[in-house]
Amino acid sequence: MKKFRFIAAAVCIILFSALADAATPKGHLVIVGGGGRTDKITEAYLKYSNSPEAVFLVIGTASETPMEAAESFAASIKKAGAGETRCIAPTRAECNDPAYVDKVMEGVGGVFFCGGKQRRITDNIRGTLLHERLMKLYYDGGMISGSSAGAAMMSEKMITGSRVDHSEEGFKDIAPDMVEVVEGMGFIKGAIIDQHFLKRSRQNRLFSVAFDNPECVCIGIDEATALVVTKGREIEVLGKSSVTIIEPDRKSIRIDPKYNYAGNAKVKILFEGDKYKLKK
Repeated sequence: MKKFRFIAAAVCIILFSALADAATPKGHLVIVGGGGRTDKITEAYLKYSNSPEAVFLVIGTASETPMEAAESFAASIKKAGAGETRCIAPTRAECNDPAYVDKVMEGVGGVFFCGGKQRRITDNIRGTLLHERLMKLYYDGGMISGSSAGAAMMSEKMITGSRVDHSEEGFKDIAPDMVEVVEGMGFIKGAIIDQHFLKRSRQNRLFSVAFDNPECVCIGIDEATALVVTKGREIEVLGKSSVTIIEPDRKSIRIDPKYNYAGNAKVKILFEGDKYKLKK
């Protein structure tokens, strides 16, 4: 029976993914670059999660102390005006358990993913029944939000934070095949998200990813700054700092003799109130 449920869940996820590719989400994404939030970002959480009427689900999976992280965020959002909150840090087995998923998703209008390590989110949740239900919530009109690691995991292709060679050298150059990118949660299409962007000087990292993946727009979100994504494509910026948009020019990209990248890209710097539309 368990094997049958797993196969059925996998089939449902594949079918829903195909439908999602053709559909326009009715819900919203609120994607925060880490490092706190402004009042307007808090207002977006409450507005798009249908608070206080709906349940606000907080997923602490990315954190080293997942339930503590989830409960801390839940307390802050409840103080700001949310209604019922629900905190979870599920195992992968729980994410594929229909009874568990039904229970945690009951009445949910909005979801928040805490910060930490984004691989913990994808390793535990990606491709599971819970992932399918979260995607369905978003396409049906609910909110998916996250900060820091909870921002990075939003895209189809996800920056893990590591080098491909897993060395500790950092990202000193703009170079090919340097930054590790894996499959993300896929809530936002055609874009790759980086976070803590200016605060942690991640320009080399994101330009390298942009030239590795010229079919995608790369978006660097600074701290206490957010994207609100409507209809899957329409972006508005909220917060204290800026969002950097990198649009690589595929035809101009080349690798020079030192094995560094050279090429052209359009770079746009957006601040609160600025808007941007992703291509279909």
